[in-house]
Amino acid sequence: MKVNNNIVVCVGQAGVQIGGALWRDFCLEHGIDPTSGQVPAGGTPKGDWISFFSRFGDDAEKNYVPRTVFVDLEPSVINEVKKNSGTLFNPACFISSDEGAGGNFAVGNRGRGGEMLPTVMDRIEGEISKCDNVGGIMILHSLGGGSGSGLGCLVIETLKKKYPEIPLMSCAVIPSPQVSSVVTEPYNTVFALSVLKKYCDACLIFDNEALFNIAVENWGIESPDVKELNSLITEVLTGVTASMRFSGFLTVEISVREYVTNLVPKPGLHFMITSASPLTPPDQSKFEELTVTQMIDQLFDADNVFAECSPMDGRFLSTAVQYRGVMDDKPQADAALAALRTKLPLTSWIPTAFKIGYVDEPGVHHRKSIVLMANNTEIARVFERICNNFDKLWERKAFANWYFSEGMTEEEISEMRATTGDLIDIYKAAEASGGGSGGGGKKAAKPVSKAADSAPAKKAPATVVEESEEIEPEAPAADAGGKEDRPVRLRDLVNQGKNS
Repeated sequence: MKVNNNIVVCVGQAGVQIGGALWRDFCLEHGIDPTSGQVPAGGTPKGDWISFFSRFGDDAEKNYVPRTVFVDLEPSVINEVKKNSGTLFNPACFISSDEGAGGNFAVGNRGRGGEMLPTVMDRIEGEISKCDNVGGIMILHSLGGGSGSGLGCLVIETLKKKYPEIPLMSCAVIPSPQVSSVVTEPYNTVFALSVLKKYCDACLIFDNEALFNIAVENWGIESPDVKELNSLITEVLTGVTASMRFSGFLTVEISVREYVTNLVPKPGLHFMITSASPLTPPDQSKFEELTVTQMIDQLFDADNVFAECSPMDGRFLSTAVQYRGVMDDKPQADAALAALRTKLPLTSWIPTAFKIGYVDEPGVHHRKSIVLMANNTEIARVFERICNNFDKLWERKAFANWYFSEGMTEEEISEMRATTGDLIDIYKAAEASGGGSGGGGKKAAKPVSKAADSAPAKKAPATVVEESEEIEPEAPAADAGGKEDRPVRLRDLVNQGKNS
């Protein structure tokens, strides 16, 4: 079978930071030195390295070079990746300017980002030309900042218009006031989602609200930093791409194209939630190992999903589960997943969209692990939170002049808000037409942010519109009595089945 070649484009501060960590893990998994791009004398990389690496040089000194481009409007984060990666990357893959986007989508999408676009496209097209068989392009970016949202979406739109046959997968970080205090994040995120709805084939959502809470609860970190949150994201991305890079048994997918084919039932329904297990702190992973049943339970638990929502309260439109590592308990895994499938709230119109795969090669941090990609209607909860925060700003036209000055109009902004709002309606309609397949229980109220009642989380400063006026970003809230309205848990459903 012909190996697919995949390209990773990292845009903005978050995208560049995640990309640097991701390529380091890729190198370690394939046996490539992450500072030189070489393997020990006489050796070859493990797995299907060609899916994400090019090879240059003679037999005496082969260099394995990542198929990637790093882009940011300001140079500091890119310079940090350069410093830590030695000679791994092609120097031409780094693109930056001297001034950032100032947390403004329009600057990244219209102003300085637009000026940089020809150079960015030239470098991406250079990577495309080196591929024998393009399987897809993954774009790593945050939707809250100016470069990741504005320039990242401009790159996606331009690529889709010029290369409609190449599948595009956005790996998008959704902002949270617990992690960042950029006041314009609701604007940037709504604008970016409107572009991703139109031009992206699939989008993996990484919600900083959920990632922060997971790090607090599972790792006991009082105030997780960006590096720690990014490590959760790279755990999913190495798992998602494992079947593209290594052989296995019943591997789920071997390219971005196949993920799109199997996980996206129709246009507009292409936003995925993710999770990973085990969530053991990296420095404890060799001392504590979960059973496969425990990992599956953790994988689907609402407290551990990388988006602030409860998938068991919605419907699973499609699901991909990818195992990695030593599967000495594969029969137990098969039995656990068979039992799980009878409990999941599936849809009657896509009853077979449940994919399972096994890859023998373990990840960097765990002897065995599992990742989840799920197209689930509860993602609408995340979009609702974002749109509500947008509306609180837009009703006062707070900071609107920052966008008007870069060429955006009030009509255009209203249209982009409506497009993002359509995502909520599309997923709610899919849930309403789901039918009776699987379990799920009664719909629960919106879950509480765990950091709000368990750890001294960072307090986000209020968005100041005028000296006497404040706008507080919306976070998942408790009920009137202050008691958490817990969402439906997988373990509860399984226990119900045992007791019935």
